[in-house]
Amino acid sequence: MTVASGTGPRTHDEAPAVLPHLFDRARWEGAARAVLTLPVWLQALAVYLVSRLVSLGIMAMVVRTQPHSPWTRGTETSLNDFLNFWDGGWYERIAVHGYPSQLPVYETGQIAQNEWAFYPLFPLMARDITALTGAEFAVVAPVLSTVLGAMAAIVILVLFRSVTTHGAALTGLAFVLFFPASPILNTSYAESLTLLLQATVLLLVLRRQYVWAIVPVFFMDLSRPIGVAFAFFMLIHLISRFRRRNEEPYPLPQVVSSWTLGVLSCVAALIHPLHAWVRTGSLTAYTDTEAAWHTGQTHIFVQWVGAGERWLGPFSPVALVVLVAAMIALLVSPAGRTMGRTLQQFCCGYGIYLLLFFTPQTSTLRLFLPFFPLALALAATRSWAARAVVLVAFTVLQIVWVGWLWHFTPPGDLPP
Repeated sequence: MTVASGTGPRTHDEAPAVLPHLFDRARWEGAARAVLTLPVWLQALAVYLVSRLVSLGIMAMVVRTQPHSPWTRGTETSLNDFLNFWDGGWYERIAVHGYPSQLPVYETGQIAQNEWAFYPLFPLMARDITALTGAEFAVVAPVLSTVLGAMAAIVILVLFRSVTTHGAALTGLAFVLFFPASPILNTSYAESLTLLLQATVLLLVLRRQYVWAIVPVFFMDLSRPIGVAFAFFMLIHLISRFRRRNEEPYPLPQVVSSWTLGVLSCVAALIHPLHAWVRTGSLTAYTDTEAAWHTGQTHIFVQWVGAGERWLGPFSPVALVVLVAAMIALLVSPAGRTMGRTLQQFCCGYGIYLLLFFTPQTSTLRLFLPFFPLALALAATRSWAARAVVLVAFTVLQIVWVGWLWHFTPPGDLPP
């Protein structure tokens, strides 16, 4: 009996009969190459659009389980209400009423939670847009955040392409946009604005255009409390440039402009705390307000030990050492070096800032967003399977983040 042509037994090299093209590596690689021929801005926006559809889909799914909340404007919590949860309420207060001239105080004498913990640039931008359009803050703020996130995606991709291959850069951007806390980019939070300004400043520093970075640094430091971290980064960067002046030329104009940026970055970091001091008459108005969200007292470094003792008991010091060692190992590893020296230095500066001043809490994952250059370390792998696993894992963790942290459980809950 003869076998008709094309009906013989399947060899091991053939794709499965079910959806054969889905498992065809050559086709996937061809599609990837086609995407990389598109304009950079279009590549970034395409990935951003897909990521936002996923994040908004998750938000829409979870809001169906959301009971009435302090931010619910109707009889039921709508998706638009959901996008204005938590700090969105504080930003709206700033946009509508401004900052208080007197710090509120609990009956115990401690400073109460108030608007001074939040930086002014995002709510003031939203306020001006509401004045121009007549739309409500609750509508304007999420749309503004989403648009700023799109702009940030473009700048991040340009930044990544400056230090690695185009394919790894696009993969790194995808990891940033699918990060578990990335749904925040659609909400009335300032994270999108800060990511845009941070990526812009890092790109300018990478290109040694220090003078051009001065203005966006001031705006960045008025968007979120990242100024001290950036000042740490500039100190590390300036020391590195001086030490490596024989390997990388460090001409006098760059010496002057880089140190000018370094000094002014310290000044920029103080603007909001000084504003709080002038308005309230209290030198520690800003730090006291920040402490109101935690223990009521300002600590340096020891808060990590205290948090570790609550969660891990006597293993806390060991866990802290392991955490710091793991971060350092990642930064100096071959994968970490793919992000380039400048981005490594920023991650070091931001890590030092978190270690000194940040109190571990439910907002930790969201505050890891400025570590976005680390996405390039994950993107260093050539394995398509590994990249897919990261994206799937991040998407699943988005569901966990929205369902566990962003979702509000009455009568009180911890913020994301």
